[in-house]
Amino acid sequence: MNIGIYGMHYKNTPVKIRERAAFKASGLESAYHTILSLEGINSCVILSTCNRSQLIYEADDGVDGKKKLDSFFQEYFGFSDEEIEAYCHHEVPAVSMFFRMCCGLDSLVLGEDQILGQIKEAYYAAREFGATSKAVNKLFQNGITLGKKVKYETGISENSLSIASIAVKQGEKIFGLLNKTKVLIVGRGEMCRRAIKHLISLNVGHIYIATRSELLTGIGKHPYTEITRIPFDDRYEVIADVDWIISATSAPHQVIEKHYFYKHYLQGKDMLITDIALPRDIDPNISHIPGVKLYDIDDLEEVANENMLKRSGKLTLIEKKIQEKSREFFDWYRCLPVYPRIKAIQHHSKEVTEMELENLFSQMPHLSQKDRDNIEAFVYSLAKKMWRTPIQQLKQVGLEGKGKEAGELLDRLLTCDYMNVEEKMEKEYGKEKY
Repeated sequence: MNIGIYGMHYKNTPVKIRERAAFKASGLESAYHTILSLEGINSCVILSTCNRSQLIYEADDGVDGKKKLDSFFQEYFGFSDEEIEAYCHHEVPAVSMFFRMCCGLDSLVLGEDQILGQIKEAYYAAREFGATSKAVNKLFQNGITLGKKVKYETGISENSLSIASIAVKQGEKIFGLLNKTKVLIVGRGEMCRRAIKHLISLNVGHIYIATRSELLTGIGKHPYTEITRIPFDDRYEVIADVDWIISATSAPHQVIEKHYFYKHYLQGKDMLITDIALPRDIDPNISHIPGVKLYDIDDLEEVANENMLKRSGKLTLIEKKIQEKSREFFDWYRCLPVYPRIKAIQHHSKEVTEMELENLFSQMPHLSQKDRDNIEAFVYSLAKKMWRTPIQQLKQVGLEGKGKEAGELLDRLLTCDYMNVEEKMEKEYGKEKY
């Protein structure tokens, strides 16, 4: 078995490609069914955000995960060979990359904590579809725990920027004071809420909110900012009145099209448009209209890099923790083939010892309880010491990456049914804990 991470990322794939590889919530069941039907791919978690489209998976030994998943992306999303710009890492590099994601170090905004919530949601969804394995479960549980710990111990997420706040900061650079600026917000998700809060904090002149829902929770009244909610279908009607459009819907198609935009736009008027959706909300051709500046997610990197420099002093400590936890996980992962055998040895030893003690005590009914306890303690200690060195050596063989071969040899030498023991342990302690 081997752990891998495959996908497209804002660092190596432009938004025009990434937006086509965005997984829809309504299509996850179909996607998981297709991926897990690929020969040799036995578990997977799909992580799809505005910055990435990734698969964290486990495959059989010798399986070319990249080749398999390249074919899946081509068929599922309609990519050609030339358009596939995906990376694929295995073993320790894959685990390290995943842990960096959990700690907010692999995001456009360094230290952002939104990614950890997205990772949790992706993991829980994969479990609901039965797409995870013991190794993938442990990887995600370890990564989520590490992300929380790093956030608490280093404070890297304190006052951290988000994609929405970076979009607002970019607009602030362009407009300067925002007290006379009118903004149209298109959408009702978390990024829209965050953008609105930042705009309010900067005393923006007026905010129009175009959403299909009348409610936008978490946004209250503010004495310095006028807020007008308009029906989503009326979004074009206010274009002539606004200076700035921020759009972040979850629509699978463009919500601001050039033809309709041009009909309502005052020609020659300077206008900023910030598209922080994936797939993109705004028709890219609008950028060719004189007076219009159109930015998408990838254009926000310069402002994000300023944030990174401010937080770079904490990177060394976090990277050290990531490398340490990556090695710990992979030591555990390498030993997976030997753990059932170790449990089987211990279980078998206990069963034999109990049976022999029972026979011994039945033949010596005159023994006092104290004598029985002493004999029992001695025999259990002896059995444990006899197996200590073989078990330690078996773990060492696992750490050296030879656990599968050693396990197969051990199966021939011993008569204990390790698979049956593993099933018993899972029933007794629970699959996740065991």
